Amino acid sequence: MSKEYQLADGSPRYGHRTGPPAGEQTAAAETALIEEVVDGAAKLSLDALAAATDRRMRSAWADKPDPVVEALREGNPEELAAARALVRLHLGSQREWRIKAQAFRDQKLAGTMARRKAAGRALEILALRLALMAALIAPPAFVVATSPDDMLRLLIVGAVCIAAALAGGHFLTCRARVPVMPNLRGPWLKELREDVVNATLAAILQNKGKPVDPRTAAAARRGWESIQAASRAVDSLHS
Repeated sequence: MSKEYQLADGSPRYGHRTGPPAGEQTAAAETALIEEVVDGAAKLSLDALAAATDRRMRSAWADKPDPVVEALREGNPEELAAARALVRLHLGSQREWRIKAQAFRDQKLAGTMARRKAAGRALEILALRLALMAALIAPPAFVVATSPDDMLRLLIVGAVCIAAALAGGHFLTCRARVPVMPNLRGPWLKELREDVVNATLAAILQNKGKPVDPRTAAAARRGWESIQAASRAVDSLHS
């Protein structure tokens, strides 16, 4: 069990200590539930987060905050603060979470990149990128060198180069045959993070022995369960 979940005597930090072995087993199981949420969220890949975001956007329950969950958060400020602290401990900031997810995605793409390198595709793409950069730099540089005062000409050449950069980038992406990087928007990632906080909050409350209505507990875990379902779907596609 991780040290952050234990007191000096080895008992769960967020659990109520009981004498009988059955109580100790229950506390350990509930503490494991807390670890399951925060550790699982910290090991999600960027593709899993993107899939979870898409799944959340399509879910009717996510259209607006659930009053039951909001009441649970407002009624337990101490436990909510503890849940946020645990989530930050394991995930870091939102930017750090995204970087971790990117690292997991890169690990899963290692086999694909190795095949591209073995086929010589990586060197080909590098050469094409260098050629594209040179082709995009040359026209504006020529205009600046020959007609430094002709701003209209420079703007036109710049617009053409931007269009060429977009077209060239699209060509290189298709040529490289590497899965496109997911576009994960900050506000949507924040919603996923709050889903993790809600599930952690419910686990902490249960671990402390506070009564939580089954419907409320299910609502608090719904977002995390949706994230897990999306992650499993991504893993099945990439296996």
